[in-house]
Order: sequence, then C-alpha cells, then structure tokens
Amino acid sequence: MPPIRTRDGEKKPSESRAEPAFKKRKGFSVGPANLPDGTYRRKTQKIKSDLIQKAKVKKAYAKIKAQELATNTSKPIFTTAEEENTEDKPEPASLELHPDRIAMMNEPEPAPEPAPRPERRPRDRRERRPKPSAFSKEIEVAEKRKQAAEARQRAIEAKQKDREAMTRAKRPDQFGKRRLGRESNVLLSRVQRMVGQ
Repeated sequence: MPPIRTRDGEKKPSESRAEPAFKKRKGFSVGPANLPDGTYRRKTQKIKSDLIQKAKVKKAYAKIKAQELATNTSKPIFTTAEEENTEDKPEPASLELHPDRIAMMNEPEPAPEPAPRPERRPRDRRERRPKPSAFSKEIEVAEKRKQAAEARQRAIEAKQKDREAMTRAKRPDQFGKRRLGRESNVLLSRVQRMVGQ
C-alpha cells in the first residue's frame, strides 16, 4: 500500500495516536507451550523457576557489588616509601597476659576423676540370632528326599534278604523233606517287620 498523503501542517495518522512509553515485554518460555499436565510439564516449570531464581540472585549480587565499589575508594597498588611511613600503622600486640588469665594459670588444676566404667553383665548383651540360610527350605526338602531314598533302599534290601532266606529255607533237607522250622523263622521275621512299620 502506498503511504497516506497528509495535508500541509497535519500530522501523520500514526503520530497522532499516543504510543506507550515502553513496549511491554512478554515472559520467556521453556519447552513447548502445549504440554499436558504431567512429568515433562513439571520439569519445564522447575527449569523456568530455577532460571528466574538465578537471574534474581545475579541481579541482587550486581546491585550489592556496585554499592560496594561506590563506597570503597580505590587504593593505589604501589606506594612510595614516604607514603608507607605516613600511613597509620596499628601498634603491635603486647606480650603481657591478661590478669584473669594469670589468675587462672596460678590456680592448681583439680585431678580429673576417671569416669566409672559400667559393669557388663552377660544378660545385658543381646544374643544374636543365627542368620537364616538362604537355602534352608531347599536343604530341608533335600534331607527329606535323602531319608526317603534311604528308607526305600533299606526296604528293598530287607525284601531281598527275606527272599534269599526263604529260598534257603525251602530247600529240602538231605532226605527230601521241607524244613518247616526254618520257613517259620523267615515268615515270623517278615510279619514282625510288617507290624513294626
């Protein structure tokens, strides 16, 4: 668009409007503006608040530093021998002790009493429990399995022994007759074993 022409003595339309003395600054943003409320949004808000806090601290530090520099007069780095002599020098500290300190040093020191040691009783001491084994259940199961296997093995051996004793007892004697006394002993031991279980 071409610029608007004005008549002589009139102001331009843009000049006639009152502009504010300064332009209002917008705040700064950290991260995207359309984040939903959640972890990422809280993180960006925390970063922004940290940045603001740091800026405030820097501004306050600069203000204090400027005040200190304004109040302190600058001293020259080097001085001449005459200036050194004319400067006020503090008197060196005297080597005399304060009267109160002298009185404290003159007093005899009381002998420190040894603190009574409490007698230890064996009851006061708490007994430590044994640390539970990580594999205690597994060890118990393995022990039961081992005992069951040993019991089965003993039963098998006992049956085998009975069979051998029965075959020996059933052998006929030299005359071809059965040995009933031997058979009865084997049968009796078998019955005792069955009743004992």
